[in-house]
Amino acid sequence: MTDRSLQFTLREWWQFVSAPKTAVVVAAAGLVLGLSGPFGTYDAMHPLARLVYWELIAFVTFSVGWLNARLIGEHTPARKLGVLPAYAVAGLIGGIPIYAVVELINLVGNIGAPQDLPSRVILFAYCTAFNFCMCMLVAWLFKRAARAVPPEAAGAVPKLLKRLPIELRGPLSHLSMQDHYVEVVTDRGSQLVLMRLADAISETEPVSGLQVHRSHWVAFDAVARTRREKERYIVEMKGGAVLPISRSHVPAARAAGLLPAG
Repeated sequence: MTDRSLQFTLREWWQFVSAPKTAVVVAAAGLVLGLSGPFGTYDAMHPLARLVYWELIAFVTFSVGWLNARLIGEHTPARKLGVLPAYAVAGLIGGIPIYAVVELINLVGNIGAPQDLPSRVILFAYCTAFNFCMCMLVAWLFKRAARAVPPEAAGAVPKLLKRLPIELRGPLSHLSMQDHYVEVVTDRGSQLVLMRLADAISETEPVSGLQVHRSHWVAFDAVARTRREKERYIVEMKGGAVLPISRSHVPAARAAGLLPAG
């Protein structure tokens, strides 16, 4: 995995874990754990400290577990096994960082958790089981999202979409060159793919679109509007991206109806 693709995964991960809906669900889970006080924390900790402890555990372990699932399930050779097997591997391996995080929180917070080997083995088993269940949930959600993607035209789906993680396989928005990679953007997110822009464009059929710059291609259905900015034209995408139209591509953009005639 390259540094750029890692940065992309980290950005997508942060957008998900920081989303309001995600925060509400994780906070609710931490609240339930804090009120019930499992693993002896009900008697050993003050109610407020117990709530803070379990909220911290919930947010940190969820964030670490989700990142682990994305990295292993989508960016390692395990991906070739298929969605469920890949995320099952992520679930088992991810028990290690989850366990390390819990131990670190206990140490820093001076929680006084049991330090004997059997207790640590049991804690590790719980962490692995939690992470495995979460990864299976992630895999199920991604497979469900993939089945929900509508066909582009009479059952035909762009070949380019098959290069993306299943949760990103939505209607194409635009393509942009990033060094030796192409940033493939859909209405569900974006991903860097190692290929030439020309090759990526050839895999967009049957989606109608146009190359508007040597580094950019846009899908017509994803264009919000075009405008002139000083001496150049700009195309604004429905997803918020703003892309330039180079002078050499202005005639083609005008012929396609992206720009006014004349």
